[in-house]
Amino acid sequence: MSDDLYEMLGEGMDDDTPGEMAGEGTEEKPYLIQSIEDLVYLSNQVKAGTTYENHFIKLAVNLDFQSEKSYVDYTNKTYKDINGNSQEEELKTELTTGTGFPAIGNASKQFRGTFNGNNHTINNLYIKSEEDCKGLFGYVGDNGTIKNLTISNADIDCKSLQIGTLAGRVGKGTIENIKVDKGIVKGNRYVGGIIGNLFNSGIVNNCINGNNVTVYGANINTDTDNIYHSVGGGIVGNSDNSTITNSYNQGQIKSEKGIVAGGIIGNALNNTKVEFCYNVGKVGDLIKENTVYQIGGIVGTLYNNSKVSKCYNVGEIYGNRFVGGIVGLQGYNSKAYIEDCYNTGTITAILANAGGISAVVSTTTGSEITNCYNVGTVSVTEPANRNIRKCSRDIK
Repeated sequence: MSDDLYEMLGEGMDDDTPGEMAGEGTEEKPYLIQSIEDLVYLSNQVKAGTTYENHFIKLAVNLDFQSEKSYVDYTNKTYKDINGNSQEEELKTELTTGTGFPAIGNASKQFRGTFNGNNHTINNLYIKSEEDCKGLFGYVGDNGTIKNLTISNADIDCKSLQIGTLAGRVGKGTIENIKVDKGIVKGNRYVGGIIGNLFNSGIVNNCINGNNVTVYGANINTDTDNIYHSVGGGIVGNSDNSTITNSYNQGQIKSEKGIVAGGIIGNALNNTKVEFCYNVGKVGDLIKENTVYQIGGIVGTLYNNSKVSKCYNVGEIYGNRFVGGIVGLQGYNSKAYIEDCYNTGTITAILANAGGISAVVSTTTGSEITNCYNVGTVSVTEPANRNIRKCSRDIK
């Protein structure tokens, strides 16, 4: 491919090889996604075992799953039964009904390359599934990078775990400059506006969630199940030994029956670091029957040497108990730290334990709150169970 032709392709000229990425996969001449067919091809290749490690992919145009113009031939039936309804339909129909788009990668076949959205947008992503690890990317593995992408009007509804608009699961990968908006993402456990489950030194930087996030909490017994279960977050559902920086949430985060929800992260454990993040979205609800607890403007549950710093919340935070402006439950038999944070949002618990900064602080383990303040209204709606910390204790 000549340099001149490559530059034309990079500007998004018509796709002459649909279902086959042009380019060489190098950083200088990356593989190009120029149509929906190319995106399906990428998914199929990763499913077949191609990791794309040390290879580069660039989105050359905006794509819209509902627009015929984003396909070279939307009537093509050669892709067979993508959406799992036992019929071979037109490609556009396959990707916008039934189970919808097949996520790029899964638990056994991971994407490990670099995907550069090139500041383009993917519209109307549609996924309905009962399988784990779902999103545009199912599983981003070691050294995988996704950057510079907007996903708008996504409709993702999966009664399973590790569900996110961008990615269901990210391990030792980097996610940066991602925006999702005007959509919904639903799942059962580990559900995030951007990523469902982030672990193993994963990095998230400069990401924005505008999607509404709902956690079903199906088959969860909130009397016996522990905090690893039903979890939802505006940016990340569950974070283990990872870092989230310079990101914010403006979507609504709620659980129909569950345990943990946070404006940025649901669960933050094992040295997770959250810095320069903020939340303006509503987190939780005031429906007593939903049994939601451990709800935080930034993090629902913070423990095992994890830390929130230089973050703030202005959103309304609601739940049954353990409801905090920054963190719902801090410590959980381990050290956890909050510093240089503030809350101005309204904090309301139904049953007990409401705090402007943190609802419950495990001070016996050495957890600390430093240089923080709250000016938001803090209340418990059932006075017999009142336990309020308007400006959580242990502020130093």
